[in-house]
Amino acid sequence: MLRLLLAMVGLTAGGISRLPGAPAKEPYAATIVDSGSTNGPGFRIVVDRSGIAELTSTRRRFGARQPQPGPIRRMLPHALVEAFYSDIEAAKPLDLLPAVHCAKSVSFGTTLTVVFGKQTPDLSCGNGGNAAMRDLIRDARRIVALIQAKETGPESGAR
Repeated sequence: MLRLLLAMVGLTAGGISRLPGAPAKEPYAATIVDSGSTNGPGFRIVVDRSGIAELTSTRRRFGARQPQPGPIRRMLPHALVEAFYSDIEAAKPLDLLPAVHCAKSVSFGTTLTVVFGKQTPDLSCGNGGNAAMRDLIRDARRIVALIQAKETGPESGAR
């Protein structure tokens, strides 16, 4: 019995937090990712289950380096966060959602994805008739709009 206990302590101390074959631990926060383009920066919005969302700008793919603004943190409405996580659960596995393709400008084309352990296909081309993708697109767009509206709103000092 003592050997078994020591083996278990050794596994935990060695950095193995789960047994082989056990399900992987779910991530705590989901991320909305806009890839940006040649002509414009992208962003990442990490949406915590508590409702705190943090937007971080990413650099343009090519071109002159520009200073990166600091992260922007906002509190999202509880109902929106609940709907977003519920819709993520309904859409799982995210990486097996149908990919919808569309024509995009080489210079201005971006991709929009949701990452929660796995990553969705590009959501910026529409849902292709898939209800789960429709709901994720709706939620992601609402979250992006709320954060961007607040980012350029009167309280941000923008003119």
